[in-house]
Amino acid sequence: MIKEKYTQLLLFHQIKGITTIDDTHKLAHIKVKSMKTNQIISFLIILTLLSCHHKETEVNICSTIHGAHSKNPNYSFSDLYSFIEQYNPDVIGVEIRKEDMNSSDAYLSRYYPLEMRESLQRYKSKEIFGFDWLGEKIEGMSIPENYFKELNAKKMLKELNKDSTMLSKFHSIDSLSNLKTQLVLSASIEKMNDGRYDDLNKEYYHKMAKLLNNTRYQVIVEFSKNRDEQIAKNIIEIIKANKGKKLIFLMGADHRSYTLDVLKKELGNQIILNNAF
Repeated sequence: MIKEKYTQLLLFHQIKGITTIDDTHKLAHIKVKSMKTNQIISFLIILTLLSCHHKETEVNICSTIHGAHSKNPNYSFSDLYSFIEQYNPDVIGVEIRKEDMNSSDAYLSRYYPLEMRESLQRYKSKEIFGFDWLGEKIEGMSIPENYFKELNAKKMLKELNKDSTMLSKFHSIDSLSNLKTQLVLSASIEKMNDGRYDDLNKEYYHKMAKLLNNTRYQVIVEFSKNRDEQIAKNIIEIIKANKGKKLIFLMGADHRSYTLDVLKKELGNQIILNNAF
């Protein structure tokens, strides 16, 4: 509609003053010129639409190390925030449930790592989404005060740590655990996200699942697997709702390998993955 009015106005000014039949050739020239103007405007509109349509979606999955940021001189809280600010994303995902995103800091501090809570305050000008999942029973509601004390997976984990027979079997994966810990306490943000920790993590959890399979402690593995699946699902939903934008998702390092595998499988060439690293 705007284009038509513009063309009509342009044509009006071009033919103003033409009052005799002798001006026919002049009028024809003006009509041709008007048609060319229309074509140029249409071409520019098409270029703009194509540009918007083909704008690529950038997704970066960033490992954080929670409390270890205060112990690792090469990957401090400040290093993380500087990286985020330099990358300057449109969207930030944090490891907080979407149900809890508008909760008080006192509430959030009971359940979530500092870097996640701090990001909510620092980046209010950005679009921020929560993607965490902590159990089906509390979906859509606040976390009950004694929830983690009563959660079966947590109870079994406490019992496992006292079970000398089972713990002796874990010596076979102690080396993997030690390598992971070394990276958490010394690696920079680039090294925490270069794939080495992800590979160690996948191997560690794969072997742990075998050790706990068909034992009463299997629920620990099942809860961890369900959480990773839900986190990846929530992240995919956020990505699909924000096509053509730059997104960064902050998550504990142990969740990153699974999330990356799912994104590669589900979204493939639809996104540019981890170009910031």
